[in-house]
Amino acid sequence: MKRRIAIVVQRCHEQIVGGSEALAWQYATLLEPHFDVDILTTAASDYVHWRNDLPIGVEYRERIAIHRFRVATERSNYFGILWDRLRAQFARSEGRPPSERMTWPEALEEEFIRAQGPQCPDLHAHLAARADDYSVVIFLTYLYPTTFDGIRAMPHRRWMIVPCVHDEPPAYLKTIAHMARTAPDLLWNTSAEQEIGRRLWNVDHGTVVSMTVETTAVEAAREPNPYLLYCGRIDVNKGCAHLLDGFAAWKQAHPQSKLELVLTGHDVLGVGSRPGVRYLGFVDEARKFGLMAGALAFVQPSPYESLSIVLLEAMAQRVPVVVNAECEALLEHVEASGSGFSYRGQAQMLAAIDAAVALDRGARETHGSRARAYVVERYGREQVTARLLAEVEALAAG
Repeated sequence: MKRRIAIVVQRCHEQIVGGSEALAWQYATLLEPHFDVDILTTAASDYVHWRNDLPIGVEYRERIAIHRFRVATERSNYFGILWDRLRAQFARSEGRPPSERMTWPEALEEEFIRAQGPQCPDLHAHLAARADDYSVVIFLTYLYPTTFDGIRAMPHRRWMIVPCVHDEPPAYLKTIAHMARTAPDLLWNTSAEQEIGRRLWNVDHGTVVSMTVETTAVEAAREPNPYLLYCGRIDVNKGCAHLLDGFAAWKQAHPQSKLELVLTGHDVLGVGSRPGVRYLGFVDEARKFGLMAGALAFVQPSPYESLSIVLLEAMAQRVPVVVNAECEALLEHVEASGSGFSYRGQAQMLAAIDAAVALDRGARETHGSRARAYVVERYGREQVTARLLAEVEALAAG
């Protein structure tokens, strides 16, 4: 009989597009040949309101049991008030050491975490009652009560956190730092993310495991005009407003250029009608990879990434990339691969677009070959599975 493990994540559904959700499902599929796997999650698909819009109970998919528990309270406007207060505190403390950025009392920090949601007491009760059934419990991400309260329900120490942390205001909460320092194990996505954990939380344990990336080369899409590509949630927090503004400035400086900006994914921002911008909505995986292979460059403007799956997928398709250097994980991909371009601020963004567009065939092939080699060597299925299994087995053994 196989041993059983649990993976705790805030949302789980095949139509949900999100980095940590994708990582949780991938870990489940990588571990399933070796363990019976339960995913413990909520009945919510919407991370903004946390409404119970999925069936409560157990669903089986690819031999993995997905247990969905009821969210007790939807997110209210109160969280917005606390979020504004957190950002104001963060802005006032700029320049101080990380440990001094937040001066909130512990009770207020916990209030913020729980107001953010999802609050899921039935999930925590399940952990308290059934934890001994699991050889290991894996929590994703650091940010939500499903992790924060979930680990408090655990009667044993066979648990680990996959933080998926960015350099963002909630990561500076002292309560979060304490949670990370006391975790029996931490699984990081990149060395840059691990360095963020060291700097913000003063933790020096854990292993970079990361995740696998699809590397099958596909035929390039044939589009009417040359284009830059962005895939993912189109949101202010993903840097998309800056990308749209930057591209508008680039088009204004190059009025004769036929270059387009093509975007796919969930439009939270509201792209609307903009010169040279094409929004395609959701596309299937085959279409997405074809668009990646045919792009002049893939642009990732997000300042908050612990890995960026879509960026690595684009690199595997031999595409030069343009990334926001404010995000340490994205900058690591560019510097370690020796391919692509990075920027800080709009002026450098425009210069990076110029550089990507100006690449001749030979230079483009060099960038593409280096990018693909970087992904294949570090994010192959065998390599990631071996790292993940080693961490799980070590923790299960005590």
